Amino acid sequence: MVGSRIIFSSVIAIFGSFYSHAQDQDKDGFVLVKQSGTTSVYERWITFPKSDPPIKAREVKGIFYYHNTIAAGMNLIQDEKKIKEWQKHVSEFKVFPQSDTTSWLEYSYHDIPWPVSDQDHFLKYTIEEYTPSRIFVTFESRKNEMLAPVRKGVTRMVLSGSWTWERVSAYETKASYRILSMPIGIPKWLTDPIIRNNIMTTIEEYIALLEPSTSKAK
Repeated sequence: MVGSRIIFSSVIAIFGSFYSHAQDQDKDGFVLVKQSGTTSVYERWITFPKSDPPIKAREVKGIFYYHNTIAAGMNLIQDEKKIKEWQKHVSEFKVFPQSDTTSWLEYSYHDIPWPVSDQDHFLKYTIEEYTPSRIFVTFESRKNEMLAPVRKGVTRMVLSGSWTWERVSAYETKASYRILSMPIGIPKWLTDPIIRNNIMTTIEEYIALLEPSTSKAK
């Protein structure tokens, strides 16, 4: 009888754990992996688009709030002078405005601590929606040997994702950041804490630049 109780309790515990885990998933299959205040970080594993053979890749989503305008949020991701204040390990960053004002190109070089090699990326950003209450911008890796030739010993990241800024009130904005990256062969147990801590820190520094008075008060 005691043994049966132990087995039954174990089944309940496992089921309860599974149910709790399922509850953390949103409608798109993202699972909550880190949270601090009003900032939440989610992950899901999906097949990287157009990969042949199919490759499972991590997509990360960060949702957070800040007290400033939606335009200020978009302007900050294009600001070459401030990028190093909120993105750690970035040693080179260049924005290339386009004649089409709904898009721009960006090159970024990241000094990554050992055992990971340095990484860089070259992206095209496109403004898909721009209204007084919502801005939606997508980004995706591009090849451009003139503006961003491949560098020896540097891993060229293949990325895609988006930024969404939505006005909650006259003084508050909800932001959502999503990024999908092609795996580079580093064990998941090693990358998990680095990626999660890095995106949380990045978001916190990003918010601090958008709320200078609040940051100083702290």
